[in-house]
Amino acid sequence: MLSPSSTQRRLVRLFSAALCAGLAACNDKSITSYRVPKEPDAAQAPAPDAAASSGSPAISWTAPAGWQAQPASGMRQGSFLVPGAGGATADMSVVSFPGSGGDDLANINRWRAQVSLPPLAAADLPSQVQNLAAPAGQFVLADFAGTAADKGATRLLGAWLRQPDRVWFFKLMGPSDLVESQKDAFTGFLQSVTLAAGGAQVAVNTNDLPQNAPAVQPPFAGPASGAGMNSMPVQAASGASLLWQAPADWQNQPGNAMRKGSYALGGGAEVAITAFPGDVGGVLANVNRWRGQAGLAPVDDSGLGQATSALDGNGLHFTLVDAEGGANPIVAALLPWNGGTWFFKLTGPADAVTRAKPAFLSFLSTVHAP
Repeated sequence: MLSPSSTQRRLVRLFSAALCAGLAACNDKSITSYRVPKEPDAAQAPAPDAAASSGSPAISWTAPAGWQAQPASGMRQGSFLVPGAGGATADMSVVSFPGSGGDDLANINRWRAQVSLPPLAAADLPSQVQNLAAPAGQFVLADFAGTAADKGATRLLGAWLRQPDRVWFFKLMGPSDLVESQKDAFTGFLQSVTLAAGGAQVAVNTNDLPQNAPAVQPPFAGPASGAGMNSMPVQAASGASLLWQAPADWQNQPGNAMRKGSYALGGGAEVAITAFPGDVGGVLANVNRWRGQAGLAPVDDSGLGQATSALDGNGLHFTLVDAEGGANPIVAALLPWNGGTWFFKLTGPADAVTRAKPAFLSFLSTVHAP
């Protein structure tokens, strides 16, 4: 009998080894592991910045011990869960907006409304804030104790840092005792912040943002320079669009991540249109947000009917809010539609808002579904 050649013997061995490996794999229920590079600690690494690719500044910090880094999402470029005794937790957020980020009084009153405090008058603002010199620049700090719906005693530590083309907001909010215990950690966090310069961005006013708004849609590129935004479809929560027709003398401004439409009306007045998924807090919360921005006292459920009116047209139901009587007059409308909430807001100097109000109301009557 002829003996197998060395080549044949090698082939037999290879086939046998492959067969054994295949049979073993069928019975092997273990999970194969792979060595991958270790990702940086989110508490010390530069924060995930969704806008970084568009030229916004890079930011880095060192988080206090015990702060649990959370994924950045939506408008947040940094997010932490701060645990306390008995399962209590506080929320720490870092948010950045191009432009001026709204005036100081409006930002303070926005935060005060979140803990159910009445708005401040401009004359009271200096007594409610303090400055903190840090390597990143001069922070403005605020500390408010109040209540939040269904959460009892709540405290808010807030700070902002202005740069020539951008403002950064830092906010720690949660149970009063827990936030009080974190005051030193909060200021230490601010002291650890470092920033790198970035490019200019389209200005955004933080007053456009509802409290606790969910993640916004990707930035709206807007039409080419010189093209009108009249009747430009806008993406909402479920991908559907609204259409409208703006008056011919309204000058369209560039859109951005939050503003789905923006118009300059002359005399310093402007109209901003934003859309967010869900009910973003409901009608009462948003009415009081606008009243706070205007410098008016909040209302409760029993006073909501006197602070609002209804406008129906094209199968849509708007809730109108007229806050012209405040120091910063606002006429606004809220529209729940197709799983999201749309906000239409007219702001500016008192005389300019008064002149523009009829055109604004007529504009709302042009809004319609596609």
